[in-house]
Amino acid sequence: MEDTLTVIMKRRSIRKFTDQPVEKEKIIQLLEAAMAAPSAMNAQPWEFVVITEKSVMDKFRRALMFAKMNAPAAICVLGSSRMQKGKVGDKFWVQDCSAATQNILLAATALGLGSIWVGVHPVTIFSRQVSHILNLPKGVTPLNLIYIGYPAETKEPRTQYEEARVQWGPFPPAEKKHAKTFPQDQSILLDEQSNDHTDQ
Repeated sequence: MEDTLTVIMKRRSIRKFTDQPVEKEKIIQLLEAAMAAPSAMNAQPWEFVVITEKSVMDKFRRALMFAKMNAPAAICVLGSSRMQKGKVGDKFWVQDCSAATQNILLAATALGLGSIWVGVHPVTIFSRQVSHILNLPKGVTPLNLIYIGYPAETKEPRTQYEEARVQWGPFPPAEKKHAKTFPQDQSILLDEQSNDHTDQ
C-alpha cells in the first residue's frame, strides 16, 4: 500500500465512474477509517448510511444540483445527537464528521476507488431533500454525501501549496489606533444608553 503522503496527494475529486459495484468489504474498510477519525472528547457524533441501490442514487441525482455524477454507491455522513458520547458533540459535530469524511476520501484513494464530497449541510433545502430520500430519523443531520466508485477518469497527484498562504510565527502587531475620547457628560450618556440596548 502507498505511503500516507502519496495517498493525500493522489486524492482528487472524481466525477466519472465505471458501472463496477463497490465490494461490501471495501465499504466496511471506508467506514472503519471514518470511525478512526479524531473527535472532540471522543464524542463520536456520527452515523453513516450506505446507499448502493440505483433507485436511491437516481433520486439524489435528480434532487441535488451537485450530485449528478454516475457513482454506483454513496455514504451519507450524519451528525448524530442520538449516538454521540457526551454533550460536547453538539458543539463540534461538523468538525468531527468532516474529519471522518476526509478519512473516507483518503481510504478510498488508497483502495483504488474514486470519491467526491457532495455538500449538504448547512444548505437547508439540500438537508431536507437528503433527509426525505433516506427517511432520516430525528436526532441526525446529513453533513454530506460521499460518492464512491471505481474511477473512469484519472487525475494527476497534486498539492496546492502556496507560500503566500503561510505565516511563519505570529503576525506583526497591528498599529495601535488612538481611542476616541469624549467629554465627561457624553461618556455618562453613552453608558446610560448602552444599558438600554444590551439585548440587541
